[in-house]
Amino acid sequence: MIRFDIPSEEATLLRETAERFVADRYGLAQRAAMLADETLAQKNWADMAELGWLAAPLPEALGGLGLQPVQITGLLEALGAGLVLEPVSAVMQCAATLARALPEAQAQDTLDPILSGARIDVMAEGARGKPITARSDDGMLELSGMSPLVMGGNIAATFWVVAERDGAEVLCPVPATAAQVERYRLLDGQPVARVVFDGVTVREADTIADIGAALRFGADMGRVAILAESAGVIDALYRATLDYVKLREQFGRPIGRFQAVQHRMADMFIAREEARSMLQLAAEAQESKDDAFRARLISAARVKISDNARKVQRDAVQLHGGMGVTDELPVGHMVKRLLVLAQLGGNRQQHLERFNAAA
Repeated sequence: MIRFDIPSEEATLLRETAERFVADRYGLAQRAAMLADETLAQKNWADMAELGWLAAPLPEALGGLGLQPVQITGLLEALGAGLVLEPVSAVMQCAATLARALPEAQAQDTLDPILSGARIDVMAEGARGKPITARSDDGMLELSGMSPLVMGGNIAATFWVVAERDGAEVLCPVPATAAQVERYRLLDGQPVARVVFDGVTVREADTIADIGAALRFGADMGRVAILAESAGVIDALYRATLDYVKLREQFGRPIGRFQAVQHRMADMFIAREEARSMLQLAAEAQESKDDAFRARLISAARVKISDNARKVQRDAVQLHGGMGVTDELPVGHMVKRLLVLAQLGGNRQQHLERFNAAA
């Protein structure tokens, strides 16, 4: 059941702070400058950490704010709407995984520099059907394989590598300097990395075993964050289109007065509200201790929000005309961002399969 609780004071404050942050630092010209010079985007990271965004979903015992997923979706929606370049979702996924995989004392020491913004750590996994493998040799593990797409991998200090050893998954910390990091950009300009771990060695004593539950929880936390970003972009795209049809004139009056356009805007509004509802469902499901229940609802939300994103993208571009795909308006950047988000954390088909498997 979706509760639709009134946002808490903490959740409202996080969202409003993020909206002010985006308004001050993420105009189109500022974002273009960050895309041209990655060091500019990195300067925001310490401020994001100081504002408590990275620590928001973690338990207070580990230095977090102890907020539930439903309390941080507003923050992530605002960051999505602002098209931020910093890998907030990827770091949240890594932190959530480590918080569950490590003993409390070790988790505190490991998470402290991450939550403070002093270091950026992200997860790294092999491609589907091509896992990274680990071979034991005299107290060491030798890794083999690569991770084709690591969000935040271009600026990460440490990769927490999910590797298969003797049929079981283990988590291996690998300094970025020890791996082969190949930087590239996604469709929306977001800098990411392809990371090759062939020949990298890790002490067996530094690896973490019995991580299945932690990996599943952390991955779903990352997916909820991606869904929240998607919902934020959908909302921003709807609002931008609404403003445009009120101003764009044809035959002597705003095109927003034409019935056909009003019907399109109504469809976009419905798609936006459905996306928000499914995000709420996914965030509440993340609180569940039942892995199958959580997987089923988050994958259902993933499929529905992906479908609604396509509808909003299509209508926004059509109503803007040629301007909808240029770099002069935010609309074109939002469309590209939604196309990227639709592929992160598993695509639509993979989530349909996951939903069926968990049903």
